[in-house]
Amino acid sequence: MRDQYAGDVSDVLKFAFLRSLASTDRTLGVAWYYAPGDDGRPDGRHLEWRDEPAWRLLDAELHAGLSSLPARSISALESAPIWPAGSMFHREPMPTRLARAEWGSRKREILAGANLVFLDPDNGIGAETEKHATYAEIRRLRRPGRALVFITFPGRSMKHDDLVKHLHSRLIDETDAEGAATLRTNVSVPRASGSSSYVQRQRWFTIVDPDAKLLVRAEKFAAALAMIPRVRATLDQS
Repeated sequence: MRDQYAGDVSDVLKFAFLRSLASTDRTLGVAWYYAPGDDGRPDGRHLEWRDEPAWRLLDAELHAGLSSLPARSISALESAPIWPAGSMFHREPMPTRLARAEWGSRKREILAGANLVFLDPDNGIGAETEKHATYAEIRRLRRPGRALVFITFPGRSMKHDDLVKHLHSRLIDETDAEGAATLRTNVSVPRASGSSSYVQRQRWFTIVDPDAKLLVRAEKFAAALAMIPRVRATLDQS
């Protein structure tokens, strides 16, 4: 996660989903996988949600909190009045590969009190790089009574129905997860500011070890999200 992305439509998606999952009975921990500096990409520019009434209806408190951010930064996000009570954060910058094990240990210690943990790497799950979380890190964060959520971005190596099945199968094999569910979202955003041409932005949010209550909340959120213009949302379970 980078400062330049703070408050983008992806943040509305993920924070609304996390707020829905956490409700009032889960303690949320956020592992930012923080990468300081601007990577020069145009990502993070989509703020059209601010003027779409349906996004406000999805979560009015979140809409107000993100609309009034004093700066586009992770620090500003953490201070915003959008988090469930008791939320905790790990914002230590991404380390070198050699320092990653100690960085991971500090992350686990800081988020020890959370029973719902969100991982927010730039590019989802993959190799041990600055832009990815790893299956090994998911395995080490698992514990009884805790669910993990992470963002990922679907590739084009296979049909998406097959891709989500492959993702869930690999999670179960490599992390010993008891189950998984993935919220698949597709948001159409303007190709450029003021453009009437739209492009699709796909973000998936996978829950590792969801219990029955979390699955009900995820289903309800997917249905609400799908009511927003130019948004599609489905939930797949394994």
